[in-house]
Amino acid sequence: MNKKVMALVAVIALVAILGVCLVACNAESIQKKLEKAGYACTSYEAGKDDDGASIEWKVVAKKKGLNADYVTVTKFANTDDAEKYEKNVATGSVGGFTVVVKRVGKVCYYGSEQGVKDAK
Repeated sequence: MNKKVMALVAVIALVAILGVCLVACNAESIQKKLEKAGYACTSYEAGKDDDGASIEWKVVAKKKGLNADYVTVTKFANTDDAEKYEKNVATGSVGGFTVVVKRVGKVCYYGSEQGVKDAK
């Protein structure tokens, strides 16, 4: 009996942890995280980008200053659109300023190296 109870408690705990992890990647949590790090943020809800890809939400954030860190976090409706965005977006270095793109599932992080680190 005791082993069954322990197994049940373990399963319930696992489901709760997974639920928290799935909810943690939303526009509000990313916006709060970036604002806490000193970024000015704007968020957008569902729509289509210039290439017609379906977007669930987007957060655009920038620190104050001329060459300040910035990041755009976009959650696409499907992984294919996210992969296409990751492959086609411009990256590289200009005058010591590096622009990168990172993808985690349907979410793409695009911006300065530090901005992407701060958002993730």
